[in-house]
Amino acid sequence: MPAYDYRCNKCDSVKEHTHLMSENPEIKCTECEEVMERMISANAGGFIFKGGTTAINDREKRQRKKKSEKLRVKQKERYADSPQIQPNIAGVRTDSWRDAQRMAKEAGMNHESYTPYVEKEKEKKIAV
Repeated sequence: MPAYDYRCNKCDSVKEHTHLMSENPEIKCTECEEVMERMISANAGGFIFKGGTTAINDREKRQRKKKSEKLRVKQKERYADSPQIQPNIAGVRTDSWRDAQRMAKEAGMNHESYTPYVEKEKEKKIAV
């Protein structure tokens, strides 16, 4: 909950009171029992800008890119020696993921799980 400063118009005493922003309580002075007036605090935060400027957005984008590149390098180092998934059907190695998918379909097995690998294989052939 935010704290607000209240000032008494009669005796000039200042008091801090905490309440919700939606509340508008009547705070009474402890010295003269006069109703205190809420002050506009000099140390109030004011506006908070969340992004918006091109310079800030560009800097954040560069930082994210740098961070993701570092992560990519770390993962490459970590998983470089791990065995890669090879195209196979029930443990029997095949020449391509497309062949493995076709064989699984012919055998009445689930062939849909091969689809992402077949798509990647197609992309690699198109790129080459």
